[in-house]
Amino acid sequence: MAAAPDITNLTSSADVFAANHTLPQIRAIHRALHVQIDDKAARLRTQVGSSYRGLLGTADSIVQMRKDNDAVQALLARMGHRCGRAVVGRKLEGYAEFAPEAEDPRMAVFARARLLDACALVVGKLLLKGRGAAAGHDAKLGPGDRLLLGSEVLVLSRLLSKGFTREELDREPDVALVVETARKSLEGLRRRLLRSIEKFLEKTADNQAQRQEHTLKALCAYSLATSSGARDVLKHFLTVRSKAMSAAFYADDAEAGRQQGGANVLKSQLLYVRTLLDVQALVPFKLSDALAKLKKRPLLQGDVLRNVEALRLDVYERWCGDDILTFTPFVRHDDLDGPQARSMLTSWAERGGEVLVAGLRSTMERMTEFKAVIDLRTNVLRLWIRDGGKARGFDPSEMLDALREAINGHLLALIDAKVHKLHLVASEVAATLDAWKDGVTDRPAALWAQTTLDIDPAAGVDAFLQDLVAQLHGRNDAVARAVACFASWRRVIGEVEGVVDQLKKQRWENDGDDDDDEIEDEETIDARHDQLSRDDPAALHDRLDATLARAFADLETRLADLWRARADAVNAGRVATYMLRVLRDVRAGLPRLERAPALRGFGLDMVPSLHDKLALAVSAAPVEVFASRGLTQKLVVGRPLWEGHPELPTQPSPLAFKFLRDLSVAMSDAGVDLWSATAVGVVKRKVRQQVCEAWLEAVEVQLDGSREGDQGKAKDDEKKDETSADGEDEDEDSDEEAEAENEAKDGSTTEADAVDDDKQTEEQQRQDLFTQWFFDINLFECAFGPAADSASTAGELPALGDKVYSHTGLDGAEARKRIAASSREHWRKTSLLFGLLA
Repeated sequence: MAAAPDITNLTSSADVFAANHTLPQIRAIHRALHVQIDDKAARLRTQVGSSYRGLLGTADSIVQMRKDNDAVQALLARMGHRCGRAVVGRKLEGYAEFAPEAEDPRMAVFARARLLDACALVVGKLLLKGRGAAAGHDAKLGPGDRLLLGSEVLVLSRLLSKGFTREELDREPDVALVVETARKSLEGLRRRLLRSIEKFLEKTADNQAQRQEHTLKALCAYSLATSSGARDVLKHFLTVRSKAMSAAFYADDAEAGRQQGGANVLKSQLLYVRTLLDVQALVPFKLSDALAKLKKRPLLQGDVLRNVEALRLDVYERWCGDDILTFTPFVRHDDLDGPQARSMLTSWAERGGEVLVAGLRSTMERMTEFKAVIDLRTNVLRLWIRDGGKARGFDPSEMLDALREAINGHLLALIDAKVHKLHLVASEVAATLDAWKDGVTDRPAALWAQTTLDIDPAAGVDAFLQDLVAQLHGRNDAVARAVACFASWRRVIGEVEGVVDQLKKQRWENDGDDDDDEIEDEETIDARHDQLSRDDPAALHDRLDATLARAFADLETRLADLWRARADAVNAGRVATYMLRVLRDVRAGLPRLERAPALRGFGLDMVPSLHDKLALAVSAAPVEVFASRGLTQKLVVGRPLWEGHPELPTQPSPLAFKFLRDLSVAMSDAGVDLWSATAVGVVKRKVRQQVCEAWLEAVEVQLDGSREGDQGKAKDDEKKDETSADGEDEDEDSDEEAEAENEAKDGSTTEADAVDDDKQTEEQQRQDLFTQWFFDINLFECAFGPAADSASTAGELPALGDKVYSHTGLDGAEARKRIAASSREHWRKTSLLFGLLA
């Protein structure tokens, strides 16, 4: 294949398509030409792009030059117009007329009067916050700059006021009026300026550098306004801060002071801490240098003062005398050295610390919320830990201990006051008992009362459940008042416990600026943490536990006295019910027992007496009905239902069953919430004793009736024997008499046989009655349990059963076992019918 020809030698298309070039060579020439074209195009684009910005800059320069040329031509045109012969001539004529007026002495008087009036206006506007621009100076001046400028203007106005002579004022009445008005306003302006300086010094800013800078300027302003030296300035500064600290604790509005007590304490503490820091930073060197700087040059040469447009010093300066132009403030800047400043600051720190602690105490006296005092404690101590240690030459632990002592003292007093309010529960119980009305005070709340039906369904089911639980626990209005009183007290104590527990979790590290040079060591941090997070909460816990134990002991004593005063009353059972419910709810809300073990037995000494009265009240009516009706019957109603051989009862008598049912209903009516296992045991014991006593009397009555029947039978037998003897002695009578006697004898024998049958029937009925009683006694023994007191077994159910069984006429132990087994089986089947007794 032939090589591609050199395209540099080709000048026309005819050379390309020459006869000696083959088709592949022509194609190669074509590709080479395209490559060369693309390469040249790329180089051109690069050259144009690199020079484009230069071309744009050249074009902008040409346009700017044209504008500058037009401006120069316009300026030359105006200058030529102003330099005309007529214009210059008129200016010369006017200047010739003005020069004599300038040399007139009256113009100096008027100019100084105008300047004096302007000084009063400038000072007044400077003292209005944010009116710096209106006074004609830079509105960006800080508060310290404005105060210093106001003092300089006030000094200038004093000089101007003293510069007028009596002759000048007599000669110019208008000027005299202006000067007199200015002199009267100067004293007021001076007082306003000093008050503004005090207000500024009473405030503290967070930015330390700016705060100290503006404070230094405010102190210089006070020095200018009062011609005071460095010692007097420092004394005034400390006095102002001391008054501000005291004023922070007392508000005009007592309610506002109570709500803002914490903020006022922090404000006073900030004033105390930052006063120490500011004095140590400014005194004596910076303050002395600043005061000395005021004397380096004349007053009217100050840049800030000359920039006040409202004064027009560039115009009025020429009419001021040399005494004003060359006046230099004279203040003592070297009358305070380091030891004097430290002595003044130390004495002030002692008094200020006492003011701070006393103000803290007075503020906390108005604070009754425990959490608010704890929050105040946290803020106060954190502020002191952060800034208190920055002051050189002072031990921060002394003030920390003083603050802790004041706060802990108030916290302990608050704990005593809040725990002492537990006596309100006893007061509520006493008020309820004093106003007690049977059937009214103890009336239970109905489940479907109108108040329950009026519950808003939108509030959810919680309100209904709370009402339902309250009624289940027997909380009628009387109980609810006492429980609500205790619940509100318990809620407060719970908050106190929670807040005290949170104190243990607090950390007390110095969270100040990271660029502080001083870094606390671990021992100092650990010691402070032990004091604030271990010792203080432990002291509060100990006081809380001791106060709780004492308060609950007093409450228990008060409730016991109230109960003893009413234990023998007719309505003792109803009162016992009320007292039991109150005691139950109070015990349910007792504080944690591991912290107050003395509370474990609260109210338990009263419970046995209350249970006895409750049991007597509940069992009185059923026992009386059973004794008067069930134990006076002589016939066994269910005798035909007896089974077995011999026939024995398999179910209790109707009145015995009714007695168990009545007793169960009476217990339920009294309230199912009352019947703990102990209370049910007391009821069973009381019922067992009462039933045994009544049954023993009934047994004696039955036995006495049996003895009387036996005695009557003996008397009838004696009469029968006497009748027979008389008949034998009169055998010799007539036949009619003998026949009459025989008929009488036969009738007598028939009556005796009938009496014998009746006696046997009565005896059998008595034995059946005793048999039924034995079954009932065994059933009661299953229901009420065995005797708990072994010393009283003679009067209990087993002994009663033995005595009754001995009169049943049954032989052997088999019948007794059958009756006992039948009674137990019957109780097993029917015990659930008697609810609380089961």
